[in-house]
Amino acid sequence: MTPRYRALADTLRERIVSGELTPGQRLPSAAELAWEHDVGRDTALKALGVLRGEGLLFIAHDNSIRVGPARRRPASEPEATPGTLVRLPKEATLIARMPTPREREELGLPEGTPVLVVRIDDVEEVHAADRTAMRYT
Repeated sequence: MTPRYRALADTLRERIVSGELTPGQRLPSAAELAWEHDVGRDTALKALGVLRGEGLLFIAHDNSIRVGPARRRPASEPEATPGTLVRLPKEATLIARMPTPREREELGLPEGTPVLVVRIDDVEEVHAADRTAMRYT
């Protein structure tokens, strides 16, 4: 049996992926979601936490819960604006992970947005995954 928070997360994820909920759109509060889906507030909060961890939701400056940026671009066509394409030498190791609180603040990342870490020997560079394209040379 699927835990109730997972079922709610699945329902909300489907609404996001289908386009019913659009990037930047405000979601109801955890209390409103709990009432609407007949679950407890803690269950709703846990479901929202799952989706934030997946990068589908973020907390806006006004403390509202909003749908994250669209992620429908094919991997072969990364969004690259001037200054966001990083060329990697063959000896580089690329790692994706969640940022530390300090990195999140320094890069201005919304909750749930990962970073890309380029490691060459003992040197690391950290880049915001939502605004950086990487290419091995």
